[in-house]
Amino acid sequence: MIKYISTAAIVSSLNLVACSEADQASVKVNPSHYHVKDAANLQQRFSQLNEKLVRDFQQLKKKESVAFAQQLPLDVNNLQTLNQHLVSRSALKPSKIAYCDVMNGYFAEMYRLGHYNLELISDVELPHTEQENLKQNFSSPEQFYDFIINRYSTYRQVQQTMNYGCNLKAALN
Repeated sequence: MIKYISTAAIVSSLNLVACSEADQASVKVNPSHYHVKDAANLQQRFSQLNEKLVRDFQQLKKKESVAFAQQLPLDVNNLQTLNQHLVSRSALKPSKIAYCDVMNGYFAEMYRLGHYNLELISDVELPHTEQENLKQNFSSPEQFYDFIINRYSTYRQVQQTMNYGCNLKAALN
C-alpha cells in the first residue's frame, strides 16, 4: 500500500513540475515593438496600456462576476486601490488564473515599455511615482517586481487575500 502511495506522490510531483515549467516558458519579445522616438510617444503608449487594462478588467469582471465582491471600475491612475478589486478567496481557480493573466500581462507590458526606453522613462509621468527613480525601477525585472509589489500597487495584498500567487516574476522574464 505504501508503495502505491509513494508512486502516486512521485507521479503527481512530476506532473506539477512539468506544468510549472511549461507555464514559466519565456515569451519571445521583440524590443523594436516597444521602442519609441520620444517621451511624448512613450507617455501615449503608457496611456494606451492603461486604457487596455480598463477594458480587459471590465471584461474580466463581466465574465467572472461571481468571483468579484464589487463591480466598481478600476482606477488605473491609483493601483494602490487594486486591493479593492480582488477575486474572492473562495473563487474557483480558473477565475484566479484569469485575474492573474490580466494583471501579469499588464505589468509585463508596462515593464517592457519602460525597460526598452530607459533613456526616456524619467520624462514620463506615472501616477504616484514622484519619489521614485523610474530608470532604476525599470532597469531589470527584479527591480521592477520590487517596485510593483512593494510601492506602486497593492498586487501583493490581492494575491494574499485571494490565497493564490500570480507569479509576476515569471511573467516579467
